[in-house]
Amino acid sequence: MMKPRIDRRTLLATAAASGAVWTFPTRAARAMANDEIRVGFVGCGGRAGEHLRVFGDMPGTQVVALCDPDTRRMDEKGKHFPQAKKYADVRNLLEDSQIDAVVITTCNHWHCLASIWAMQAGKDVYVEKPLSHSQWEGLQTVKAARKYQRICQVGTQQRSDPMQAEIKKFLHEEQGLGKILSCRVNRYGVRGAIGRRDKPLEVDSAVHYDVWLGPAEDQPLYRDKLQYDWHWDFNTGSGEMGNWGVHVLDDVRNNIFRDRVALPQRIMAAGGRVAWNDAGDTPNVHWVYFDTGEIPTVIGLSNLPGTPGGKDSPQHPGPSSGYIAYCEGGRFEGQRG
Repeated sequence: MMKPRIDRRTLLATAAASGAVWTFPTRAARAMANDEIRVGFVGCGGRAGEHLRVFGDMPGTQVVALCDPDTRRMDEKGKHFPQAKKYADVRNLLEDSQIDAVVITTCNHWHCLASIWAMQAGKDVYVEKPLSHSQWEGLQTVKAARKYQRICQVGTQQRSDPMQAEIKKFLHEEQGLGKILSCRVNRYGVRGAIGRRDKPLEVDSAVHYDVWLGPAEDQPLYRDKLQYDWHWDFNTGSGEMGNWGVHVLDDVRNNIFRDRVALPQRIMAAGGRVAWNDAGDTPNVHWVYFDTGEIPTVIGLSNLPGTPGGKDSPQHPGPSSGYIAYCEGGRFEGQRG
């Protein structure tokens, strides 16, 4: 039987509007520009491992805290940072007024709420993509950043790639291929089914499951494992569109549209979860047309092989992870990942 919980929208609205859900102490004297920046990590999975390597080697920063309701993952990462404090609950980490910034690499459903709480606590934020389950959730996070005057950077890190500026210069300022007529976006990567159990998954006692759920609904899980495959459950993840689609679409918004288009005028979409009889509910085949009012754009995503049992994606024009800009004088291809 499901436990009664506060729904995600109510929890986020209360947090963003009033700060009344949780009250945090803030550091009396913020780190000066030449001070060491003390960083806490919220989420200790695979993505956290990559960020920890970077921050661990970065001059002027110190990893001082780790947080994950899955204590086994936290303890594993903690072997490399023995001085770091450990917390199973993000709220306890945020009570540490000595932490200047947090890196949020949790499951998707925690991204907005953890970011808002962190900014309420006076901490700057780097949060993994996708930021939110919906536009509304994302807007609450933006409002919090403005209200508390904190930095909140989302992990579409390709924006920092100098090559992006060169691409925009070539396509737009120099008109290297003439007018851009249309754009096709691809994400083709073979994955497998995640299984379907007869009985709900029993979560290991090493996981503080109520904290792991956070703002998500307490639903029985029929997949084979708790971690990572939360991507393919809309309760906690966003499917391949929120996993890889975010990156390739942001490249298009940046390089093709130069951020001039916020929302499409119309969208036409098709897809579903086909061929697999598993516990996932996000599409493994997905096609979307965006009527931007300027440059027609379509994205195709697929996790299926080109042939049954194969390891290669179906044949498709252009890069497997990237985009094609069709122009008057030719075409430009951008690869991502």
